[in-house]
Amino acid sequence: MENSTDNFKLRAVRLLWCILIWAVLASCWLFYYSVFARQKYIELGNKIAVRQGTYYAGRGRILDKNDRVLAWSEKYFDLYLISLEEDPNIRSMILRKVTEIMPEAALHRVKDSVFMLKREMSPEKIIALEPLLTKFPDLKILSRTERKVVDYAEVRNYIGRVEFKDGNQHGVSGIEKDYDSVLSGIGGIYEVMLDRHKNWVQGTWLLKRKAVSGNDVKLDVSIEDIKRN
Repeated sequence: MENSTDNFKLRAVRLLWCILIWAVLASCWLFYYSVFARQKYIELGNKIAVRQGTYYAGRGRILDKNDRVLAWSEKYFDLYLISLEEDPNIRSMILRKVTEIMPEAALHRVKDSVFMLKREMSPEKIIALEPLLTKFPDLKILSRTERKVVDYAEVRNYIGRVEFKDGNQHGVSGIEKDYDSVLSGIGGIYEVMLDRHKNWVQGTWLLKRKAVSGNDVKLDVSIEDIKRN
């Protein structure tokens, strides 16, 4: 009987020592991660959850000597379905929901998992789609900016072309290139936190640098001069 009691006490002491050692180790790890490694893991978490982006500053217009606009920029909003899911039934179901609001919507594959559903949506349609955008994270509204020039071949050649670089339009030929430093603005910078679906978390958008729009350029020739030459 005495041996049994001694064995029980010995096992109890060993168990208590094990619990004590575990508690000490757990406390040490907790102290390490909450004090010494805290900043490191905060920065790592921010890299995963916080993204920095640029937004378009706005390119200046090009006018002839009579103040007629020859070149300007317009912004459009397109609806995309961006999903890694290859189940066509899911895509069909989402499309069916979208077509209840926009009957003209259709799936057009852009690349592997990216489909365009509708180009150039009106503000009213964007507002109407808000419930679906919340319910289906794979639905995305993406903006794009196009440079427009009056519809004469001579004017288009004279004005030249632009390309997007670093979030802004930059001239690569013609007047667009000659006056690029005047026409180009400075893109804005923002930070935003993303959820697990890579959607913006409401209320986390933070402006880091305000965008500065480009200036207009007024030429010393008229549109008629350009067309003649």
